[in-house]
Amino acid sequence: MKIKSIVLGIGIFVVFTLVLFQGLETFYPTPAWEDYCSSHSGPIATGDTLKCKNIPELQIQADACWNSKGEFVYEYDLNGCVINGYCDDCRIDYEKELDIHSNRVFIIAVIVGILVFVVGLFLLATEPVGSALMASGIWSLFYGVIKNWRNFSESWRFLILFVLLIVLIWIALKFNSKRKLGFFKKH
Repeated sequence: MKIKSIVLGIGIFVVFTLVLFQGLETFYPTPAWEDYCSSHSGPIATGDTLKCKNIPELQIQADACWNSKGEFVYEYDLNGCVINGYCDDCRIDYEKELDIHSNRVFIIAVIVGILVFVVGLFLLATEPVGSALMASGIWSLFYGVIKNWRNFSESWRFLILFVLLIVLIWIALKFNSKRKLGFFKKH
């Protein structure tokens, strides 16, 4: 019976993670690169690319473009040699939308995670549902933090993870202290 409970608990956890991911992608999909930037590729080199001229000014322009979070697009001649280029700011718009999306997914995942964790606490007596839902709630919090990791500074990353760790330790201590007290009262 115990092995069946473990397998069911793992199954609930795995399916929950898939439902969370697929639900977010279905109802609030991640912005696609192709929606903001087109693929910029030059022709395949057909000649001798060793005869291509080095254009140092173009590299300076490309570096400046990348530093401004733009997408530098190279233009090629028929030999596949770089002859020119320009800065396309599509990447800036894409990154901005990705930041907004990541923030919202973080909020949604944290709310879902807290709700599922609390439901798991109330259903803890019904194993393996309670513990699987608690694990799923923790996973949802983890997923939200990871999804929005790009928007957190180092200090925010530390603070969020530290607070989550303290809360989980506190809940574990509270839960286990009630079980021990109950054990000693009965015997």
